[in-house]
Amino acid sequence: MSREIIEKLTEHLQLFYRKNPYVELLKIRIDDVQEGRVILGMDIEKIHTNFYEMSHGGALMSLADTAMGAACLSCNKKVVTLSFNMNFIKGAPLGTKLKATGVVVHNGSRTMVCETEFVNETGKVFCKASGTFFVLGRLIEEE
Repeated sequence: MSREIIEKLTEHLQLFYRKNPYVELLKIRIDDVQEGRVILGMDIEKIHTNFYEMSHGGALMSLADTAMGAACLSCNKKVVTLSFNMNFIKGAPLGTKLKATGVVVHNGSRTMVCETEFVNETGKVFCKASGTFFVLGRLIEEE
């Protein structure tokens, strides 16, 4: 994929997620985009926590799904989630700054498989997830 397409996809991803009300609610941000690899950030705030002031599993699953979906989009493919697996390794308390790296493992014409891992600033691993995605089509038509 050309650098020009990667730049267009990065710009499109920024707009796509800026206009996504759920991503905005969770305050997920795009930190880096490469073909087949996207890094998202989410700082654990009160809205992300449960009664114990630990990150809520649903908020983390949303971040994982978004990171893997964004990795698919970075390959110029629109997708929907078919299956999803999440391993919660360590609870992320209020104030934790998480980085979720979504990586494409299989880039097929009909399905894609991705993985993601969440770490904090020191590299401590909090979660790992994998998912299978159904390809709907191209995000941007290449010339």
